[in-house]
Amino acid sequence: MFPVVVSDLDGTLLNKEHQLSERTRSVVRRLSQQGVKFVFATGRHYRDVEFLRASLGIDMYLITSNGARVYGPDGQLLIQHNIGEHLVSPLLALGQQDKGVVHTSVFQGNDWLVEEEAEDLLGLGQQTGFVYELADFESMAPTEVQKVFFVADTHEQLLPLYHRAKELFGDQLSMTFSLPDCFEVMASGVSKASALKEVLHLKGVDFNEVIAFGDGLNDLQMLSQVGKGVLMGNADKQLVALLPEHEQIGCNYEDAVACYLEEHYLN
Repeated sequence: MFPVVVSDLDGTLLNKEHQLSERTRSVVRRLSQQGVKFVFATGRHYRDVEFLRASLGIDMYLITSNGARVYGPDGQLLIQHNIGEHLVSPLLALGQQDKGVVHTSVFQGNDWLVEEEAEDLLGLGQQTGFVYELADFESMAPTEVQKVFFVADTHEQLLPLYHRAKELFGDQLSMTFSLPDCFEVMASGVSKASALKEVLHLKGVDFNEVIAFGDGLNDLQMLSQVGKGVLMGNADKQLVALLPEHEQIGCNYEDAVACYLEEHYLN
């Protein structure tokens, strides 16, 4: 039995309504009472994730913004990696080239900033109350930017932007797809895996003592490095192809993580 459980949220631990089901809440609380340590590792902002952690009432480390921010059980900011200030404006300018097709969002400090309304994104914060604010990117200060992400209707609509970003920035930035229709950009070297490595170092725990669950390409490194990486039934097809030997379970809307943990930890 692995003493540390790490889980992505959207598409993994959360259901279709982007909520923790009652079954999932019960399983996580019971395992926590037995001494199993949980870590959330997500692309979401801390203000989103802290609401979910508080609703469980247990102590845990929170890896947020795909590893750009890590918070301790007491809510203290332990690790932060910002996009270089000289890179923010040219990165945002890339999104402007596809304006109308691609929607650009910025996580800056405690805020989620957008230039245009996007009703589809508002649903993500319905439960937690963390929603975007309108801003002018041209006059925005380039400080404390932890993540820039681009959303489109299809993966294909994001590919030209992805290729331009790779050509322009190379290894100066870390780039990944959390979903086929969501392209995310952080500071160089930032990932869930790198953040988890720092958390485990603080706790004196080895990667081999960790089981992790995920569904997106932003989970690839994390799932590859832990003692056991588990794929969701609804995982990105590219992720499944890259990790052909990894176990694949049911879907997030079936409470598959809770079912797995019940079977292997509680029964």
